[in-house]
Amino acid sequence: MPRFYGCLLFTTVLFTDSVVGLCQESSGNAGRISKVAPVFLVADGLNKDGSLVKNYRRGLNYAVEYFGSYGPYYIYLLGSDSEESVRKIFYQRAVNHVDRNSSASARQQIEEYLRRPNVVSEINAVLSGRAEGGLTWTQDPPVLYEDVTTNAKEREKDPIENTWGALHEYHHVFQMSHCDTKQERTSDKNIHSWMAEGMATYSSAKFMENLGLVDFKGYMLELRKSGGNIGRPSINEFMAKTKGWQLENERYWDKGGAAQVYYMLGAWATAYLIHVQGVDEVTVLKDWYLDIPRVGKAEAFKRHMGLSLPEFYKRFHTFIRNSDDKVMQIFEKQAKAK
Repeated sequence: MPRFYGCLLFTTVLFTDSVVGLCQESSGNAGRISKVAPVFLVADGLNKDGSLVKNYRRGLNYAVEYFGSYGPYYIYLLGSDSEESVRKIFYQRAVNHVDRNSSASARQQIEEYLRRPNVVSEINAVLSGRAEGGLTWTQDPPVLYEDVTTNAKEREKDPIENTWGALHEYHHVFQMSHCDTKQERTSDKNIHSWMAEGMATYSSAKFMENLGLVDFKGYMLELRKSGGNIGRPSINEFMAKTKGWQLENERYWDKGGAAQVYYMLGAWATAYLIHVQGVDEVTVLKDWYLDIPRVGKAEAFKRHMGLSLPEFYKRFHTFIRNSDDKVMQIFEKQAKAK
């Protein structure tokens, strides 16, 4: 397990006082352990009994212990009860994005950030109660990661999904800190979508089982049969209708099928590496990423997984077309081996 910089402390900011001046860390290289604890920014009207942040922390704590502390990481839990509170939070978010080495003044950078169409759209989503947002990050100074929940009222009502989401998004924080996301996902210095979403889908489900909150094997089966908490079409339905799908194809974001290929089939591709190829879980979910900045994903994958990406795709495509009963046997085989 990674060593922490002292105990892992969380800062929760409830916006009743001044919002400027939260902890920041000078920008540096991606892939660097951060000394800055994750910061929660919670809008007024949320977390009245502490459960919203508590259940998010349950997942984040586990993920940080597993992957290490990367950041700075800001978690925005937002709701529509107080427009003033929401706008204060977005002002602080703009402050966090200020590049101290820029020729533009801090005020100019803050004003420019708040005018960005995507930021305006997020504020409108919060105030209208729409469930949008997700993980964003920067690789230009200042380097930081942000998990934005525009409708945390719904998240507050579902402790399981709240914890699950925290686990999933923090795996992305770790992944993105070891990739050059300014390059295309087909680039050797970035990772394919199935690696990002599939491995995070697998890890979050497995960690949820470790926390005693879900049945991992049942979840993996549901991805094939019903789509689970991701939704239809399921893997089986998708494969029946889409004969020529390719795990490494990056066009599904635009033409449909991203959920099925990158999240669901990607999760099963991760399971194949661990339970069929026999690669250690920590190697698949964590260790191989450490080599991507140095040697690229193709070489890092081959070194750690024991086969090339083209060979892996060939083997996995043959495997995943088997029946539900047959593919589920991979979990039983590992259990017997232990």
